[in-house]
Amino acid sequence: MLVAFFAMVSLIRKILECASVPVVMIAFICLLIYVHYCESVRIAEDIKTLEEAAFFRAQIALEAENMENFKATAYCVTGITKSGVPVAPGQVAADPRVIPLGSMIYVESPLMSGLYQVTDTGRLIKGKIIDIFIPSYRKSIEFGRRDVRIKVLRYGYEGESEPPKTLKSGLATETKM
Repeated sequence: MLVAFFAMVSLIRKILECASVPVVMIAFICLLIYVHYCESVRIAEDIKTLEEAAFFRAQIALEAENMENFKATAYCVTGITKSGVPVAPGQVAADPRVIPLGSMIYVESPLMSGLYQVTDTGRLIKGKIIDIFIPSYRKSIEFGRRDVRIKVLRYGYEGESEPPKTLKSGLATETKM
């Protein structure tokens, strides 16, 4: 799409060099149509993501009794996660012995309910604790440390249907620090 955009810009430049006002207006309208098309494609991709999220939420509602109690904290430090991707909203840090990297989880909390991917670990994240990325320092401080309920929707990057071998029944018990 970017190549097409630059092609459109170069075409508009050529038109401007040898065109009158009506031609320039037509070129501008073409550019607006193109930008609108790109935006509608992006919205269509977002709708697909929203449909997947709705599917996960329906799955969670059916299995709500299988949710585990965890402690949650929040962090706002940016950088590169343990999995090699930049820190972004929708990511959490967890103990990889409890929830492996790449896992998709649903977090039920009064403030930060939603779908998250485990992309990071932490020195102090041991046992049944997660650390939710919140970009705002003030909001991460306000979040504090609180009880949340978690449902693991997918274990690891491969979408393994089984929990890691270290997990006997559901999620591991909290380890002592």
